[in-house]
Amino acid sequence: MKKILFACLMCMLVCSCNARQYKVECNVSGLDDGTVVQLVPMSHDNEAPIAEATVRGGKFTFEGEIGDSLPLPICVNLMVKDAYGAETFMLENGNITIDGKVTKGEPNQDGVCGYSWDVTVKGSPMTDKFNGYKQRRADLDKLFNDYHEQYAQVLQQLNEARQAKDSAREKQIMETDQYKAFDKAEKDFFAQVEETYKGIVDENKDTYWGPMMAIYLWTYFTADDKPLYDSLSPEAQQSWYGKKMIDEMMPAGDKGQKAKLLTVKGDDGKQLTLEDLAQGKKLLLIDFWASWCGPCRKEIPNVKKLYDLYKDKGFEVVSISIDKNEAAWRKALQQEQLQWPNFLDTMGAADAYKVRSIPAMFLIDAEQLTVIESGDNARGEALAQKLAELLGN
Repeated sequence: MKKILFACLMCMLVCSCNARQYKVECNVSGLDDGTVVQLVPMSHDNEAPIAEATVRGGKFTFEGEIGDSLPLPICVNLMVKDAYGAETFMLENGNITIDGKVTKGEPNQDGVCGYSWDVTVKGSPMTDKFNGYKQRRADLDKLFNDYHEQYAQVLQQLNEARQAKDSAREKQIMETDQYKAFDKAEKDFFAQVEETYKGIVDENKDTYWGPMMAIYLWTYFTADDKPLYDSLSPEAQQSWYGKKMIDEMMPAGDKGQKAKLLTVKGDDGKQLTLEDLAQGKKLLLIDFWASWCGPCRKEIPNVKKLYDLYKDKGFEVVSISIDKNEAAWRKALQQEQLQWPNFLDTMGAADAYKVRSIPAMFLIDAEQLTVIESGDNARGEALAQKLAELLGN
């Protein structure tokens, strides 16, 4: 009897130890030897990779055990390190194989290449389920392309009028039957997108699949999406994905809130915290930007002007770039000649502030470390007025 109990206990221990293990064997063409590939949790945040591997002869393997901070199964992106494009699938306990090809594209506006993945995932029943939802989104993509192709002529005419800044011609085009038909097709399409996306979440509202699919389908969340979160079951809300959802819906930069802590690293390797950056100052402007972001660079002359006006009165600016291409960032710094501290975000500062689009600017009380203004209220004329109010005398 004791032997039986001992054997059962050992079996339970072995099963428990293996329950969070995975193995993914990949055989794909199109990736050069030495290319580093990663498995990264699918979310709206800049997640740390679960695992890395190096391509040799088109083959690479991920194998290991998921830590307690992450769920398993988990939705992951298979991607080339520091590049765009991914194959999204469900990583689960057991052996998974991935076969197919990858095509490398031209560098994007920030100088980073994108990769197109045309692969098949086997050995993951949950990926089969996930692919069904991916197909529903792909059907919407086809619908979008179809009606844009159908009305390509009138859209080209409208674009040409806008480029020429011919408002009279633009108005004339928008009054044609062709454009009105396009406008109706556009509205019908987005109504169908909303119905489809909400339907997928509603089908899965009782499990982690609900918030997981919401994160996959939506580009970002705002406080306006709170009813979507509220529609989920308590179990779904408390899942890893549910917590990701609600955390994104509660912005880090709301007026009056305590400023989120962040850390940046200088060229000398020294790490600086928010407190370090704010020390001895009255107001601190955190500016998240990138070399390729036109609106970001258009805002720079305004910030320069305000910096010159108020730098001797306790105003400091800290620019944090989200560039993936360090060379492009350094080239932009040379061109812009910024006179305040500048950092490349390698420590997750943008994630701490839930930055989803740029420019993203936060005006902070440097003594209390609270947010005074953010978003549009921390840019342009609004920023100038607030600084004049606080530091003008």
